[in-house]
Parts: sequence; C-alpha cells; structure tokens
Amino acid sequence: MLALATVLAATQCQARSVGPGSLRRGGTSGVDCMLAAYRDDCRSAGYTLSSFGVDTVQEVTFRMIHGANGCTVYITQSFRVVPQQPRVNGRFICHRIRKTTAGDVVADRCTPAKTISLTSR
Repeated sequence: MLALATVLAATQCQARSVGPGSLRRGGTSGVDCMLAAYRDDCRSAGYTLSSFGVDTVQEVTFRMIHGANGCTVYITQSFRVVPQQPRVNGRFICHRIRKTTAGDVVADRCTPAKTISLTSR
C-alpha cells in the first residue's frame, strides 16, 4: 500500500478528459507533468485520464512513487454506466513512463503485461 505521507506529498498533475465524440479537456500538461516527474528521478505524482461516452465513464488513475524497488506506477482502471457506481476493471503495476516514436506517452513494463496510454490515443 502507498503510505499516506507519500500520497499527500505527490504532485497532482492536471487531469485530462476525452469525449464524448471529439471533445477534449485538460490538454497535454498533465501528461507532460507525469513524464517530467518520471524523468526527475521518479518524483511522486498523480494523474487521471477520463473517457466519456454518452452515458459511460472510463477512468484511468496513475500514481507514481519512488520506492525500494525503483520507480513504480500504480494504475487503476474503472468503468461505469451512469448513474451506477464505478467498478474497478483493471489494476496494473508498471515501472516506466516513456514517450513513443509516434508521440504518445505510455506506461509500460507492467504486471500484468500491458502498455497503457496516458493520452488515450
């Protein structure tokens, strides 16, 4: 578990939301913040990416800390159909955030194995 002091001391990067349709809010400053925090010796940071449909919400929460085993990014994915409560449908522990050659920013080296976009590309 994350220590409360670690969570409270973390930088909270600006959230991003996409949808429904072509709507985009939050720009890329939150993604840039997470990438900078990773490159800055894995400074503790948090970021949330939300994707909206007509009556659905998918949320991906990223929490990064530097611990005994190096940099760790805890990712929780949840989904809900409005007005129901969100249900967690994925948890991942990743060890790197990087920019791809296509310009996307992703978390990888994850357990279970997956590459997760911070930009919803």
